Amino acid sequence: MNTNLFDFPLRATRAEVNLDALEYNLSCLASRVPNSALVPAVKADGYGHGAAAIAAACEAWGAAMLAVANLEECLALKDNGISIPILILEDLFPEEIEPALRHEARLSVGSMDYARKVSKTAARLKTSAMVHVNLDTGMGRMGLYVDNPAEALAEIAALEGIVLDGVFSHFPSSDETDKVFTHQQIRETQRILKELEARGVRPNCCHIANSGAIIDLPADTAWDMVRPGISIYGLYPSREVDQNIGLRPILRLVSRLIKVTRYTQEWTIGYGRTFTAGPGALIGIVPIGYGDGYPRSLSNRGSALVGNTRVPIAGRVSMDMIALDLGKVPEPPAVGDEVVLIGSQGSEEITVADIADLTGTITYEVTCDFTPRIPRLYYQKGQLTAVKTYRGGYKTIQDKPRQE
Repeated sequence: MNTNLFDFPLRATRAEVNLDALEYNLSCLASRVPNSALVPAVKADGYGHGAAAIAAACEAWGAAMLAVANLEECLALKDNGISIPILILEDLFPEEIEPALRHEARLSVGSMDYARKVSKTAARLKTSAMVHVNLDTGMGRMGLYVDNPAEALAEIAALEGIVLDGVFSHFPSSDETDKVFTHQQIRETQRILKELEARGVRPNCCHIANSGAIIDLPADTAWDMVRPGISIYGLYPSREVDQNIGLRPILRLVSRLIKVTRYTQEWTIGYGRTFTAGPGALIGIVPIGYGDGYPRSLSNRGSALVGNTRVPIAGRVSMDMIALDLGKVPEPPAVGDEVVLIGSQGSEEITVADIADLTGTITYEVTCDFTPRIPRLYYQKGQLTAVKTYRGGYKTIQDKPRQE
């Protein structure tokens, strides 16, 4: 398949992103909360998958809104033609408020002081700020933390230039087996909303569910909107939530062997000489390393798939390369053969969760760590639709100049 949207060959190490699987996951999650609109989180460059393509696919699917962390993430999506509303989840610094309002961003508000700054800027611009007030019911980060939240909400709603578009809260532990604290947060948020309604104030929408809640507590958290994050990428937020809702991983990380050597004598491999290949050992080199976000902690612990066989990493993961012990592969591999770092090959599979477990982290970090050096190739209905590269940026097939 021709993947040359640029005037240079794409790197062999690449992430293949299945947008059909993304749409399937969105529909799967929506079926759990049929009366709620979806607000997919595409922050951190779409959890490392590439925000522009993910956001466009979410918009085409029918997402009501998108959620990002900061102003630049919002503006980048606007630059790429995203037209549905975008909610910025962090409070902004004073100099960021005006450009956010000029680009019609929805703003999360987590304090009275910040609400007044937004109000003052909106009034000066003679515009309305669509705000979603974040209630701190136990996350302890950006939310509104006051003695009387309902009173503060009513005061915010009455500020000049402010439209109370939403009220929400955030779960710190909905992906854990023990749901006691999560239920406590649900009750507290509902209490505040009831008091607010008694004051004659009703936000346009309320939302509280993240991926963990959509998976394990849909009946309790299917409010006006839900905010799925890691789950839209086909990954589960933890091993403690229901693993059987049918999510499909959308990313496959692959490369190719760049060098294969049969050693005729005992030889050490890589920095620190932590692996010794014996006489007759077959060692393959793969152009991926911690400079690409591939974890160095997989040194002498991780594995890859070559020739439908799981093979171990031999020695340390370096900045740009890893070595594989190919001795178990039935047919001796050659330069150019496919290497799968995440995904399936034959009957074998390496998952993001497998890597997270090996490295002592969470699935979020594994994919978010992938650097821009790794090209992202986007497929839909089996066809390449877009590519994102370190040098060429993000381009769709339609962007490619026609050859005369």
